[in-house]
Amino acid sequence: IALIERIYLDAQYAKQTSTLPLLLSAAQEQVLWESIIQSSAAGKTLLRISQTAQCVQEAWQLAHAWQLIPKLKDFYPNEDGKAFLDWTKSYQDKTARNRQTDQARICDLITEQYEYLDIKKPSSLVCYGFDVFTPQQITFLKKLTATGCEVVIAAPAAKHPLVLGGARRIKYASNREEIFQAAAWARSKIEAADHAVRVGIVVPALASCRSTLIRIFNTVMHPDIRFALPGSARPVAPFNVSLGLSLTEYPLIDAAFAILELLSQEMEFVRVSHWLRSPFLDGGETEMPQRALLDARIRRYAEPLITLDRLVTLVQQAGSQTNCPVLLQRLSALVTFRQTKLPGSESHAVFAKIISEILQISGFPGERSLDSTEYQTFKKWQALVADFATLDHVSAKVSYRQAVNRLRRMANDTLFQPETPEVPIQILGLLEAAGMVFDHLWVMGLSDEQW
Repeated sequence: IALIERIYLDAQYAKQTSTLPLLLSAAQEQVLWESIIQSSAAGKTLLRISQTAQCVQEAWQLAHAWQLIPKLKDFYPNEDGKAFLDWTKSYQDKTARNRQTDQARICDLITEQYEYLDIKKPSSLVCYGFDVFTPQQITFLKKLTATGCEVVIAAPAAKHPLVLGGARRIKYASNREEIFQAAAWARSKIEAADHAVRVGIVVPALASCRSTLIRIFNTVMHPDIRFALPGSARPVAPFNVSLGLSLTEYPLIDAAFAILELLSQEMEFVRVSHWLRSPFLDGGETEMPQRALLDARIRRYAEPLITLDRLVTLVQQAGSQTNCPVLLQRLSALVTFRQTKLPGSESHAVFAKIISEILQISGFPGERSLDSTEYQTFKKWQALVADFATLDHVSAKVSYRQAVNRLRRMANDTLFQPETPEVPIQILGLLEAAGMVFDHLWVMGLSDEQW
């Protein structure tokens, strides 16, 4: 996919820019599928349009990857299949009218026009680490070969033969116990080595136990609890987890959405309480003790659901011992902005500017310097808002609440893993571990259900 996109971008900067349609982003595809499904007869009976759109988008990509589109018309589909065919027909017509294409079709488009593109074409291409080549990819590689490019299929070579006598199978009472023992084993391998070693921990269903893995590995690698206290300098962990988190699971992003959502709707006080003590709000460091006391005081009177106006009233009534002038000033500025500048409906590009302005009014991302992970997360947030602004290519004006909900769905669908320095322990899923070489390897969950 990366090579195909690079060829597409190179061609866009070449002379024949008018011959190539606009490549939609994943978020633009999602919004377009949602609008088509929502306006269809079958879509009016659905309760979860966004989830349906995701499934349809995946099916659309699979059908193109395996070149099934020409054969779909020969099938005799059931009710779901008929709805899918109707939606894809509307999608094709709409993108054709607007001269747009997507990730599913970009490979076919480049394959068809490759020999006519005025770009610098590679003389050789090495394909490394492919477990399966789809028919769509094979067609593209054949086109490269036909135009004089040498295509080489490479596979990782084993440096050492597998010595079965060196392998051991160990039983544990629970998954948590195995994780702890794996962490202790990995630490022992690092400490015993007099040179740099690579330790691999392969975990099936990594997403389901990622948080537990990180918590236990942190406990084993840095048992001193003082590292977890606020304001302490956290050491670089000697392990890295290959699977990223949804962007909404990062505290920085959660704080941003708390600000945006509180501006226009009720919010659970539990979440507002957490946000009040967040370091990503202006004054979060200088007013930390007062805000902790303020939170303890207003929770006596706050309702389970709270609005911005009600929050301002509670802060004003809290008393002098919990005086937080910076917080009150920021909250009052948000109320004023909502009353005077927040539009009823606007384009995505306008709301992208408004969202940035709202966060700036609140003092986001806070007064202290961000650490490496927080800084990278903040940059990813800025890129997400910029991507959100491009939704005007596929959707009309929306309300503020719709804009925030759509931005949240985009953030929830975005997996993000901050860059880390080179570390000796790699915790990976099955696919990520393929072709990698380690000095020591622990494979978890060796049960009949997993393997």
